[in-house]
Amino acid sequence: TIVKDWGGKVAVALVYPNTYAVGMSNLGFQTIYWHLNQRPDVVCERVFLPDYEDQAEHARTQAEPLSLESGRRLSDFHIVGFSVTYEGDYINVVRLLRAAGLPARAQDRRPHDPVVLMGGVCAFSNPEPVAPFMDLIAVGEGEELVHELIDTFRAATDRAEFVLRAATLEGIYVPARYAVAYAADGTVAEVTPAAGLPAVVRKRRLRNVDAFETISLVKTPHAEYGHMALVEVGKGCGRGCRFCLEGQVYRPVRHRSVEALRETIGKIAKESSRVGLVGACVSDYPWIGDLMDVVDEAGLELSISSLRADSLSDKLVASLARGGHRTLTIAPEAGTERLRGVVRKAISDEQILGACDMLRRHGIPNLKCYFMIGQPTETAEDVEAIPALAARMLERLRTLDARGHPFGRLTLSISSFVPKPWTPFQWARFDGADSLQKKLEVIKRGARPLGTVRVLHENPREASLQALLARGDRRVADL
Repeated sequence: TIVKDWGGKVAVALVYPNTYAVGMSNLGFQTIYWHLNQRPDVVCERVFLPDYEDQAEHARTQAEPLSLESGRRLSDFHIVGFSVTYEGDYINVVRLLRAAGLPARAQDRRPHDPVVLMGGVCAFSNPEPVAPFMDLIAVGEGEELVHELIDTFRAATDRAEFVLRAATLEGIYVPARYAVAYAADGTVAEVTPAAGLPAVVRKRRLRNVDAFETISLVKTPHAEYGHMALVEVGKGCGRGCRFCLEGQVYRPVRHRSVEALRETIGKIAKESSRVGLVGACVSDYPWIGDLMDVVDEAGLELSISSLRADSLSDKLVASLARGGHRTLTIAPEAGTERLRGVVRKAISDEQILGACDMLRRHGIPNLKCYFMIGQPTETAEDVEAIPALAARMLERLRTLDARGHPFGRLTLSISSFVPKPWTPFQWARFDGADSLQKKLEVIKRGARPLGTVRVLHENPREASLQALLARGDRRVADL
């Protein structure tokens, strides 16, 4: 029996395997934290990876991760739940378990050890590389599921019984209860569930998103978006870009109603002056004009996480400008219309240039554009077209705004295409770090004469690791 001194409450350590600034900007993490702490029979505390700048000091002064609220060790909790949003954080999961003195592999845990589970988008894209480290994996949206898990824990007499009972819940995957057999060529031949378990674990989806608010519940200036209150306007995206994981795994698209968001924004207005609307593509929200009116009526400044050049409007850009927005962000993804058509990001060059005009018309000084290299069918001409398109954009952006102010800076943020499971491109070839590095040099060389253009990019070697973790199976856990 798991006996731990928490006054009869179930103690949950909610772990974000990255730094505090990143973790506290994640609305899913905050939402689960809030739901658990609303229960009188649960205490939930947060644990984060120490900031990289403080690693040396951390190693000298603190041998293991401790909870933020009471400084307790992970081994003191009944349940340790990891919220995993990025494949690169798989490595931090193992790092944190080892630092806590807990057996990394589920098969090595003892009756008094906490039950270790995982949720987050990686849990329902491909959790297999970390499956051997997890007792349970929560597949899908967790607002309802976390309550069922706590009820199941309270009904169980010991750790082993809890894991067995949890395996019968819809949306719970227990890796140890599924045997994987491999063919002679190394591919997965068969996955066999234990008796009584389904062959396919069904993903949990919220049917009524209006019944659950997804908002900033803990505000802190130390988070990446700590200066504003964040609100999720809905789940999923109807665009279906062929590289995009979020557009696939959050289907069907579910928008919160204007009335539900009006109530939420009314609460925010009592304690904050700025609201950030969050979603896969906020400018595609069907009632965006009505929602802008709600924000204006509440007297709030506005920020938006994601915009598409083909769904921008003067009203939306004007509202962002009034809210003090200094940078507009769009995602062309490719330098040519041909390649945009291949990846199903059907935005024309003229729509991109029109967004530049709109930005200057309303006095927003900076523009950031997301591009991706290494996509299927990409040619040298597609890569060279990125700085060429930037030059055409600058011709429009250099116009003085209505108040005579000059343009500030155009930022090109270059990411590497990583094939993701469940997407139409899941079987596509990864380009490779060397090839991606050469393409980056082409873009930087082409942008250098443009002056007010900055090129940001990730390390292609990190993209190689992400490609392995995104599509790997359980054998990656050994690595």
